[in-house]
Order: sequence, then structure tokens, then C-alpha cells
Amino acid sequence: MGELTQLRGVDIVEQDGVHAMKISPEAGTTKTRKTRTVPLHEHLIKQGFLAFVKANGTGPLFYNEPKQPAVPDDPTNPRKPRYVKAREHVAAWVRDLGVNDPELSPNHAWRHTFKAVGFRCGMSEKVLDAIVGHAPASVGRGYGEPTLADKAQELRKFPRYKYAIKEQRANMKRKSTLGLTDDDDDA
Repeated sequence: MGELTQLRGVDIVEQDGVHAMKISPEAGTTKTRKTRTVPLHEHLIKQGFLAFVKANGTGPLFYNEPKQPAVPDDPTNPRKPRYVKAREHVAAWVRDLGVNDPELSPNHAWRHTFKAVGFRCGMSEKVLDAIVGHAPASVGRGYGEPTLADKAQELRKFPRYKYAIKEQRANMKRKSTLGLTDDDDDA
């Protein structure tokens, strides 16, 4: 998740007709300490992500840059980068949704969930590894890095997420009004 919360507008690119994000050490930390280019899912584009990027300019997409110069860090208690704080906010939001297992790190689980869903959808393991920044499972699989076009083609297999925020809120309000909980089957 940290690789995403550190994204900047300048990191969203189009190469050979494929919209993608460059995950790079210049923006923050990366899994491999190297830049990798990952295609954007068509559903994200359809939801207006490119317009969001354009509206935010070349700077950070998921946090605001400081308006004043930073005060020097205390070496015994260094300040966290803003993208780290954004990542922590996402983790807190996931916990607020009800993911309360103390053994589960919400942000770490995104990468695993992506690979599990992708594998079930028939995406090649080599492309999944390239997208998430995992090392190839074998020396042989390391030959021939998938191209951006290869990754985009495989990503088309990944399902769109269905969500219904308004319906969820209405259902939660109705349950609350009736004194019901999620455990009530007749809700």
C-alpha cells in the first residue's frame, strides 16, 4: 500500500497506448528498490482516475505537500514521510471496516489478495510477480520480463470490484433503526 500512497501525478504515464503507474524509489520506497511500471486496470480508469490525476497535477496524489518548510527532525524521533502517514490512514480505515484480526496487517494483505484473486482468474504467475514486485520463483522464470502490454493484457482478466456504498450505508442505517446487527439473518 505504501507504494501506492506515495504515487505522484508524474508517476502516471501512458506508454504505447497503455495507462500505467511507475512505482519508483524517487517517490519513496519500493519492494525491489527498482522502478517498475504497472498498468492501470480499465475499471480504475473508467471510474475517473486519470481525471483525478490531472486535477492533482504532478505532485503527490494521496496526501498534501506541506505548506511550510519542514522543521528539522529530532534524530531520536524522526518524522514519518507523509506517504507513510497516508498508508497508516488506509490501515486504520480497513480496521474501521471490521478487519480486526491482530495477526493480519491490512496493508500487507492487499498484495496477497491481488495475487490470490489474479491466480484464480487465470493470470500468469510470472505477470502477477512482475506487477507486485516479487522475485521470480525460479531462475528460468526470470528470463524474459513481461512487457507493459503483457501485463495489461493479463490485468484484463482481473475482475472489477462491485461496491455499493449508498446501499451499504442505507442498509446499516436501516439495521441500526431496527436494532439489528450484522449477525441477524433476517435483516
